[in-house]
Amino acid sequence: MVVNQIGEIAKGVNMLGHRAVPIYLVDGERPALFDAGLAFLAPDYVRQIRQILQGRHPAWCFLTHSHFDHCGAVAHLKEQFPEMKVVCSAKAADVFQRPNAISMISDLNNFAAGMAAEFGVPQGDAPFASFGVDEIAGEGDRFEISPGRIVQVMKTPGHTRDFLSYYLPGEKLLIASEALGTPDETGYIVTDCLVDYDVHYRSMERLNTLDVETLCLGHIYACTGIDARLHMDQSLVQSRRFRRMAEDFLDEEKGDVQAVMKRVKAFEWDGKPGIRQPEPAYVLNLEARIQTIRRKWKEERP
Repeated sequence: MVVNQIGEIAKGVNMLGHRAVPIYLVDGERPALFDAGLAFLAPDYVRQIRQILQGRHPAWCFLTHSHFDHCGAVAHLKEQFPEMKVVCSAKAADVFQRPNAISMISDLNNFAAGMAAEFGVPQGDAPFASFGVDEIAGEGDRFEISPGRIVQVMKTPGHTRDFLSYYLPGEKLLIASEALGTPDETGYIVTDCLVDYDVHYRSMERLNTLDVETLCLGHIYACTGIDARLHMDQSLVQSRRFRRMAEDFLDEEKGDVQAVMKRVKAFEWDGKPGIRQPEPAYVLNLEARIQTIRRKWKEERP
């Protein structure tokens, strides 16, 4: 099943906030949040967490990576649930200490807040605030939510250098966010290779070997059952198609990145129905994606 609305997606696993930028709550003796979305959605996240946990508090907030739309509400969540521990990779923790990175995360969260009406929620007063990291996680680390309910940490770089995915083998649950491709409302899967195409592809291949029945993505959808496997397989297929398209455009535009970006944006973003990534963030990411492929393209030219 493809899940496109907030609520329970599997037993004890909930999608919270808004499906454009969901966070996930996995219940247990020590409940865990995965990612922290946008700052202006913090009141919705908190309200839904309280509704589900009924007086209990989340013990963990596991961050997949340091992008503005995955860490925006951490400070607000920490304020409401002060015993909650924030967990991320060492590279992400370093990003959160850089003033220029915090400034960009804040600016992008402010821009996103201006879209509150499009999300159907009040904008409210929840600006982004910097936060501290309580625990560093890396490849092979394990966290216990309940006896037998274990979160395994996997390094899956490529979308960002600091990316972690989280796998719960007992539940066959994978929180992959953008380590796998991101679907839009038409079913097209965006290949988010912002750092290195080959590294991103290898991370997707690694995740594809897991036994997954519930797949938590970074935006718009979660998938269960056969649709989880279908998305994982199609992410690899679409990634190869995107690389070929970008290389063809680079050939035709003689390596002009801006010209290639214009053509890709016309195909991927312009006029697309439904929820779309904010244009400034899309353009910023698009340039990074094309540059990663251009580097490979130049290496392969005689």
